Amino acid sequence: MKALQPVVTRRPRLFLILTLASITVAAIPAVQAQNSAVLEEVIVTARKVLESMQDVPVSVTAFSGQTIDNLNIRDFQDFEGLTPNVVVDSLGGVVPGGGSFYIRGVGTQEVEKSFDPAVGVVLDGVPLSYINGTFVNPYDFSSLEILRGPQGTLFGRNTTGGVFNVTRSTPTGELGMRYQVTFGENDRLDATAIINFPIIEDKLAGKITATSLNDGGWTDNEFNGKTQGDADVTDVTGTLFWTPTDTVQALLIYENYDDQSDQPGLQNIAENGTGNEVNPPPGELTCFLLGYCGYPGDPEDTNQDFPGKIDYTFDAWTLNVDWEINLGTITSITGYRDGDDFTQLDFDGVPVGVLHVQRDQTSETKSQEFRFASSDELSEGWDFVAGFYYMEDEYVLRQDTEVLGVFGPPPASTLVANIGEQERDTWSVFGEAHIRFAEDWTLTLGGRYTQESKDYTGTGLIPLPDGSDVQFSQASGDEDWDEFTPKVGVDWSYSDDLLFYASYSEGFRSGGFNGRNTSAADIGPYDPEYVDQYEAGMKGDFVDNTLRFNVAVFYSDYQDKQEEVILPDPIQGSITIVRNASDVELAGVESEVTWVASENITFTANVGYLDASYDDYVADLNGDGNETDNSDLELRRTPDWTGGVTGTYERRMGPGIFSIYAAYRYTDEYWVEAANDPRGLLDSQDIVDVSVSYDWEWTDDRTVRVSAFGRDITNDPEVTSAVIIPGLLGFGGVSRGSNWGLRISGNF
Repeated sequence: MKALQPVVTRRPRLFLILTLASITVAAIPAVQAQNSAVLEEVIVTARKVLESMQDVPVSVTAFSGQTIDNLNIRDFQDFEGLTPNVVVDSLGGVVPGGGSFYIRGVGTQEVEKSFDPAVGVVLDGVPLSYINGTFVNPYDFSSLEILRGPQGTLFGRNTTGGVFNVTRSTPTGELGMRYQVTFGENDRLDATAIINFPIIEDKLAGKITATSLNDGGWTDNEFNGKTQGDADVTDVTGTLFWTPTDTVQALLIYENYDDQSDQPGLQNIAENGTGNEVNPPPGELTCFLLGYCGYPGDPEDTNQDFPGKIDYTFDAWTLNVDWEINLGTITSITGYRDGDDFTQLDFDGVPVGVLHVQRDQTSETKSQEFRFASSDELSEGWDFVAGFYYMEDEYVLRQDTEVLGVFGPPPASTLVANIGEQERDTWSVFGEAHIRFAEDWTLTLGGRYTQESKDYTGTGLIPLPDGSDVQFSQASGDEDWDEFTPKVGVDWSYSDDLLFYASYSEGFRSGGFNGRNTSAADIGPYDPEYVDQYEAGMKGDFVDNTLRFNVAVFYSDYQDKQEEVILPDPIQGSITIVRNASDVELAGVESEVTWVASENITFTANVGYLDASYDDYVADLNGDGNETDNSDLELRRTPDWTGGVTGTYERRMGPGIFSIYAAYRYTDEYWVEAANDPRGLLDSQDIVDVSVSYDWEWTDDRTVRVSAFGRDITNDPEVTSAVIIPGLLGFGGVSRGSNWGLRISGNF
């Protein structure tokens, strides 16, 4: 199965790429007589049942496990530029295994567990509650589907932007092993082995997946002469697949994850911006007193006195059961995850103790979904999916903060500690029906009713030298919310290969409490935010099933958008305030193309355009107590243009197959700081990836593949994120830049 992949344009290049695409499409009929290769059908579960992607009236991009392997993907960040209007940034410098996911301008970059993500990550049918651990190891993926736009009907609240829907491989029931070993720059050594084995023939099968990710980091710390960002991750998964009858199957998955990496180095960007009235850079007196200005440095180097550290583990259980009856399929999905994570961070990015933080937290999540999908035996001319979902989770966080430490590293010099505790319960009922009301016409009607409650307590402490704490503040609150999110759509199958559709859908992201604050004035609650989206699209396969062209246009009305704003604080250094401060309008166009040019050559391309603007944004952004009109600001992580172009060439050579893969991925410049501080404007990214591979079958059903690859081969490390504390400091994360490697994989 070949997935839609991409790559495209900064504005001057857009016209060139579109021109080249037009020439390419025009030339297809001339070569068609010599082309016997065709597009492969892509099966997705975007509507909770198995369907061909081209028959689903939803904007979705799908990647098979084989495609992900061919692309040498290491984490979700590598999918940016392979899907239109998608931006993914790693938050590994603050949140272990976490990322900031944005789709069509909707997402979140806040790291606390009290803040709900706006893009859902669903793993084997289980929605992940928190950002931690969302950067799932991709080697064992059976498929990845990226659904764009609100998915509130079938996937629930907190999917206002969309969903990354991951399915891992099922045990085969046959004895065998797949393996993959990757060597690369900076002492990179990644290894994965997947062992399949039968237990009871045709009844019970097992699988064990073991992964180790290691590298030596990519930035040098001038303070101690060591590298930073060293990876040290192990991930072990055991899976049982039970098929007691022809109509019942059960999949039990256990995962143990252990991350003992270093924190990636952070750059001091305090002096990089000037002339911003909202978030001014530190004045000369502040620089002199604190002694940290003048350290922006080279992105490949850091200069930090407090070593970063990660200690993150979790255990997760998933049980999926499907029971086919005459009237349809009954599905049960049970999830459990228990995690502990400790992080140690040097936020100031300089060799003096301006702002050091230690974070220690535990969390637990339980979820249950029951679902029924009808069959033709129950309903002729229409079908439906209906279900019930329940989830409860809780977490406890202790954050120790050292500001202007002069007595040594925390906890000896910790000035303040915050305790955040939250319990949440949520349940929902949902359903979606597809009614064929005329020949080739289908009406979609869906809805979800959700009820959610949160109970939060924040406590402020002053640690004492004897290890005890003195409480100086405490605030608590509990709140309930409920919401109904409908969907209505219509689609027309003009032919077996051409589908037109239009839809209206709603989504909402839960309200909540601010998990870093401890005063009644600052914890909230803040209200939910809402998105109404209108979308129209076309999906078509053309030219004897060798050219696939999908396009969608959309308009989204975003109300009560939750905006988190960082303000200076005399005790803690900074506090984060969350307000429902703005309304937003989002409009855009997306297109994806796959062309099987010959038996040897395949091209894919995508382009996304997004027009995002505040309609109403009144808030205090600098902590002076005065609310101002900020409607002229740009939204965060909403690049105007995204996209890319890829090409694959395969040819039998000797005993095996030789292949070349090349990709160009583009993301326009975008802001990552709420007040549009110039230090928070990230440059546009031109990323070039290449790989050369050779694979052969060295004996029956035993293959070996050797790949030499380069990722982001034209770029050096650069600052790719920014957090600004007005008048005090600013810090940013650093990209890896170009990296080369060799991968050996196969099976036996």
